[in-house]
Amino acid sequence: MISRIVALACTFQLAIAHDDNADEAAGVFSDTFISDLGPLLALFGEQVTKQFMSQSMGWSEHVIFAMAPLGTITAIVSAIRVGGPNWMKATIGRARESRGIVEVELMSSTSHDVCELWNGSQIVRVMGFAPIKQILLLRKLTRFPSKPRDMENQPMKTSDSPSTSLIATPYAPNISINLDNRLSDWWLWAAALFAVMLQGAVLVTEAIVTYYPGLQRTNTESPLPNSSALAVTIAGTVCLIIGMLLCSYIVERSTTETYWRTPNGEPFRLFWVQQGQTVNDQNFDSFLLFARGERTSLMTSHPAGASYNESENADHNNHTSASIEILVLLATFTSILGFLAYAIGLRSMHWSATVAQLGATLVMTVVRALVRLDLAQRPFAQRLPKGFELDWLA
Repeated sequence: MISRIVALACTFQLAIAHDDNADEAAGVFSDTFISDLGPLLALFGEQVTKQFMSQSMGWSEHVIFAMAPLGTITAIVSAIRVGGPNWMKATIGRARESRGIVEVELMSSTSHDVCELWNGSQIVRVMGFAPIKQILLLRKLTRFPSKPRDMENQPMKTSDSPSTSLIATPYAPNISINLDNRLSDWWLWAAALFAVMLQGAVLVTEAIVTYYPGLQRTNTESPLPNSSALAVTIAGTVCLIIGMLLCSYIVERSTTETYWRTPNGEPFRLFWVQQGQTVNDQNFDSFLLFARGERTSLMTSHPAGASYNESENADHNNHTSASIEILVLLATFTSILGFLAYAIGLRSMHWSATVAQLGATLVMTVVRALVRLDLAQRPFAQRLPKGFELDWLA
């Protein structure tokens, strides 16, 4: 055994000593490794991709998600799970997946199948329906509208003493999106503009790398000549961005968000009373949860097409429009073709182009995390005696 080790060591030393091309071989290896690393990393990031997509509610967030993308495969699979035709769901192994599982993982909504509960340390989404009520404490209003259209059209009664009201919907309340105020549209569009400028800077860097003589790739194993690599990379990047935009839009379109506002901007406090119970084999204790600060509006998110009338929702979960299915097909093939062209183009360019794209992906990962910092917020929670929740509250 020792003689074999000595023989291998001697062979390795002789190879290094007599191989005049050792440095060149090491350079080719480093070049190839770095060039292949960037496109491969774009395929990973499953959980962060699901988290960002599930909370996206506008085009600014779609743009933030699509630039320097991460989790390409997850985005494609998510779009298929939400709105794809049955044959595509069968292709990815999701032919018999229930709508509730999709809603828990990929949507911001609550429904008859999904609710949000406090487990003592964080807000969790679980399948099932739990007895949790959303209550508003208003300073002067004695009645909060029961429908969104009542906000502006129907007068409110007022009183000098505080009062409580409850929005009557057949669904579980949306806790996570109402815990704290979301980032304003101005900040979201500023982040989206930064993302576009960053991705544009990467494309400019790739052009400089292509036409600057000292950075042109000379590896004979390159799939494409230098003159074609830039065009293929830019075309693939644009197609990939369009595909990611469509995937994010498809997931966002699967839910409907409704904003409830008080007339004249009357502030109120928002809290939830959770009754202790076992939901989906998980035990949840009784809690009183307080949202942070006063507010003048709140948001509800439910599956798209759902109505406040339960009889209108009977067949909704089994229905997927033909237009969404076509959009899923377009998003899937655009993303796949774009990624292939993007990977082949970067593989044919100098390694510094891949480093630029990799750096942009890491920066945008941080930006997306900052945009979703509100998900880390915790409510003010007060444990209640089980079975006497309303008595304690009174």
